[in-house]
Parts: sequence; C-alpha cells; structure tokens
Amino acid sequence: MIKLSTAILLAFILFVTHLEIFAQEEHSEEEEQSFIEFRLASWGNWIFRSFLKDETDDATTWGHELVSVLGIGSFEIKNIAYFEINDFPRNIPGQPPGNPSPGVEAATGIGDLITGFWVSKRGEHHKGHHIAPGIGLQIPTASDKTLGSGKWAIGPSFDYEYESGNLFAGAIAIQLWTFAGAKDRKDVNMLLVKPFLYYEFVEDWSFVYVPYGISVYWNKPSGENVYIPLGGGVQRSFHLGSIGLNVSAQFFNNVVRPSKGTVNDLRFLFELAF
Repeated sequence: MIKLSTAILLAFILFVTHLEIFAQEEHSEEEEQSFIEFRLASWGNWIFRSFLKDETDDATTWGHELVSVLGIGSFEIKNIAYFEINDFPRNIPGQPPGNPSPGVEAATGIGDLITGFWVSKRGEHHKGHHIAPGIGLQIPTASDKTLGSGKWAIGPSFDYEYESGNLFAGAIAIQLWTFAGAKDRKDVNMLLVKPFLYYEFVEDWSFVYVPYGISVYWNKPSGENVYIPLGGGVQRSFHLGSIGLNVSAQFFNNVVRPSKGTVNDLRFLFELAF
C-alpha cells in the first residue's frame, strides 16, 4: 500500500516535469519557438468527499488534473492527465473511473491514470463552437485492486467547447476498451463523459457545473452500470499577477447510480491557471 507522501511526490514530479519542458522551449531558438511551443495551462486539485448509504463507507479523494497544450506549426495538441489519491473504506462500484471490477478490501493509494489528447488548429478554441477529435488512454498505475482496473485501455475521444459572452460550456467524451493488462481482471469497456459549464454572473464569480462525470460501463448489468450526477456550485476567481487562481465548491446527487455506489459528492477545487 503506497504512502501518502509517495503519492504527493508523484504529483510534484509530474508538475515539475511540465515546467522543465516549458523551460526548454523558452531557451530554444526564436524560429523554433514560433513552430513548436509548449505551455502548462492549468493544474487542478480536486478534493472531494463521497457519501454512501452507510456513512461508515464514506470515502475521500484527492484528484490531480494537469492540462497542457503543445503547438506544432498551425496545429495544437491539448492534453489532460488525471489521477487520484483515494482513501476508500471499501470498494465503490465505478470509482475511481475506469475500474469495472474493484477489489473487496479497504485501500489508500493512487488510482489509474486517465489521459487524453485532442488535435485542432491553433486559435480555433477562441471561436463560438469548437470541437477537437482525439484519443483517450488509461494506464494501470493503481497501487491496489480496489483502486484500479489492472488494464491498459484506449479509445476515441472528442473535446467540445462553446463560448458566448459570460457562458463557457462543453463536454469531453472518452470511450475506452482494454487492449492489455492483468488476465484475471475484467476488461474495461467504459464511456466517460465530463460535462462542464461556467457562467460568470458578476466579475470573478461564476455558477459552475463540473461533476465527477457521467459514466457507463457497457459490460456490467443494467441498473449497476451508470452514474448520472446533478448539482453544481459557485466558483471564485483570483488574479495573482499573471497566474489565475480558481476556488470552487459544488454538491452533486447521483440520480442514477449502482446500488452500492456513491449517493452524493461534495467537491472542492483549487486550480492554478497559467
């Protein structure tokens, strides 16, 4: 079982690695900068509490989300990498995402890494409607069967964004299928949809809907294979020089969920935007 300090170190290494790549680009020649550019867009820390039917089963999660953009010529590749540090008193169906057959024991440690890459022309995301095709990948980095699938999975994805006035909304969808991994674990066949909505009602204050995600496990029995969350919250944005800081609190009820799944989620976000 992995120590929390090790998990924190992994998060720090990922962050520093992004900064080192950025520094290398800064010191490249001028003509190379115009053709290849890398930037770390944001680093989000999701801290949330999952409430189950039996309060002794309530679980705590610390999610890390790194968003980066690599520009190559007239195109750019957006990457989102997400992993969690979980403290689960028991296995939770469908959590962390991408785990169709969690183990039965309590566990504390790292879950699987889910990442996606989307390609579009530079500057297109500033238009009203923007859609970028891509691929999703799940890497079996979990420290325990309760927290991960033990499988490598890959599949198609898209990133859709819409911006108009004070409204910014969209969704990221990833369909994952197993292509390798532990033979004694069930294959991953999952659709994950991450909707998001931000509406700035006054300067630096926004209504937000950014749930854990809508997930469908196609190879699980009906009634035990879907999560659909409803809810939302408020976000406050701060400006620290050239860096933005977003802080939000949200509450969700999973109106559709597995019988032993999470009933409610209380989610806090601390995000640095570069």
